[in-house]
Amino acid sequence: MFKKIVFAVSFCLLSLFGYAQNNINDYKYIIIPKAFEFSKSDDQYQLNSMLEFFFNKYGYEAYFVDELSSDLKKDPCLALTAGVSNDKGGMFKTKLEIILKDCYDVEIMRSKIGESRLKDFDKAYSQALREAFETFQNMDYKFVGKEKVVAQPEAIQPKIAKQPVKEIVKIEEVAVIKETKEQPKEKVTALPVKAKENTKPELYYAQAISNGFQLVNSEPKVIMILLNSSAKDIFIVKDKNAIVFKKDDQWIYSENTGTSATENILNIKF
Repeated sequence: MFKKIVFAVSFCLLSLFGYAQNNINDYKYIIIPKAFEFSKSDDQYQLNSMLEFFFNKYGYEAYFVDELSSDLKKDPCLALTAGVSNDKGGMFKTKLEIILKDCYDVEIMRSKIGESRLKDFDKAYSQALREAFETFQNMDYKFVGKEKVVAQPEAIQPKIAKQPVKEIVKIEEVAVIKETKEQPKEKVTALPVKAKENTKPELYYAQAISNGFQLVNSEPKVIMILLNSSAKDIFIVKDKNAIVFKKDDQWIYSENTGTSATENILNIKF
């Protein structure tokens, strides 16, 4: 009986490990923020630099948030963002967990808890981070990309709860999703284009909403919705395969349509 229990537990652990590894293999990059949520300053205890070094050393491709590659700027969902949590630590123990989230702030993988009893904070955080990173160190990581989902025939579609039917309506060459149920909807105008020489981009005002901002012009009309990401100064554009990020004190709108990629300068007042 005992052997059966041990076998069952081992099988479950191996299955979970294999599932996590398949998930992480879907992503090409790891983004390292300049500071973690509990940090009081950028790269405190050199944790951010250490984590970037560890990922690159063991076969991953990691970048700091201000050093993103060109394809990652066009498609932010190629990357996972690394976070470190010390929530489970105490007065006599330093405990750290490494957490990887996707571009929608969904947790993909969490490391084991790294621990240290050292009193020196620099050494304690370093030791705990090294131990937590063993989770990723022992994985046979290899980027394979996500498989494209092929629509199934209607006869074998899974049954799901009925929801409002959605249709794609083309307004001023911008695809806007409109629910057939009558509900108040924000009117979205066409996206801005790159400013021409000697002209200044139209000024947009950032108004705080739940989980992000809405950009409005002087009329005012809602231009786009910016959703928070786990990386500083990088926002995900709602209903678009696009991001808005800050570069050289300018806000850049970067969109990948699948056939082309564009980058436009935005004039945003927060």
